Amino acid sequence: MDHWWEWNCELTSVNNYMRFSLPYTPGLLDYVESLTPDTIKSIHDVYFSDPLINPTARHFSDIDFVDQMWIDLKLMKSRYNIKMNYTMNPSVWKNDVYLSPGKQILIDNLIDIYTRGCDMLTFNNLMLLRDIDFRENIPDFAIKLSINNKVSTLDEVEFLHEHVQLNNFILDRSVNRNLDEIIRIHEWTHDKGISLTLLGQEGCITKCPFKQTCDNMISTFHDYDIHEVNDIRLQHSQKFCDSHYNDNPADMLKSPWISPAGLVIYEPYIDYIKLAGRGVDIDSLKVMLSSYLHQKSDTSLSDIFSSHHIMSPVKTITVSELEEKGFSHQVSRCKNQCSSCNFCDKIYESIINDN
Repeated sequence: MDHWWEWNCELTSVNNYMRFSLPYTPGLLDYVESLTPDTIKSIHDVYFSDPLINPTARHFSDIDFVDQMWIDLKLMKSRYNIKMNYTMNPSVWKNDVYLSPGKQILIDNLIDIYTRGCDMLTFNNLMLLRDIDFRENIPDFAIKLSINNKVSTLDEVEFLHEHVQLNNFILDRSVNRNLDEIIRIHEWTHDKGISLTLLGQEGCITKCPFKQTCDNMISTFHDYDIHEVNDIRLQHSQKFCDSHYNDNPADMLKSPWISPAGLVIYEPYIDYIKLAGRGVDIDSLKVMLSSYLHQKSDTSLSDIFSSHHIMSPVKTITVSELEEKGFSHQVSRCKNQCSSCNFCDKIYESIINDN
């Protein structure tokens, strides 16, 4: 492990098409095996975490799925060369991860994950990633910087590549609305073995002031201690985000998501599209997954944002209705300057009135 700065060059796509990072949920293996060989080739990796290894506040209904999850992931890797992408966000854990024995426990956990077949590690703790002892003692993962690090400019990518030796980035959600910056980043990175990923359709409120707290909530235990930031009762997600969209339906269009039909705009510059939905049941997910894998336009927004409980009329709007009014072309360069623009409000009202 003498050359840790060279580890994570392997992710960059050697093909001239964008590939996908899918969320693990029980039943995903059966779904993948129902796809055509060409569609399966467009799946680069499946991202996941094991709640028995690292803390999470995601609400898994049945902890018994964990053993089957590892079996499914190994089968997808052996049969279809779909990489296993372990996701770990330890930036909100207690300070003992930086000290002995806490850091060694984390290193041992990563060795265990690697020996089980994981090729990739999505990670958000830059303090650990710049720790030479940590980097030299963890396995040879292809390390991908988490979207929670909110890297949104060429300056940040350049700095982290040169000074923290990172080669794989999930760019911040806001960049989905800033194609000019995406092009700048691509022009600098395309010949340096650097891969770029965008998150397709998480559905977060644009420039959400609560985002950092929300990310912290889902990176910790359900029940850790009274000082831990968590969301045991889902107070934040169910009582704020969903209710906000139900009361302000046009804001769903302002969220920095990428339409399945709009993927072609990003394809020349982006290697991978990460699709949200970890823990969502496969019956709810597969319509959304198929829409992106096949770039279909007949999908409703309620299927695109399957992790949200949308009750407003926006849920019936389809991708094709949006694209007929120039949605992707307009928003790919809008930079989410919503206060000086009413495009999404007007397009929402137009579609609702048409129906």
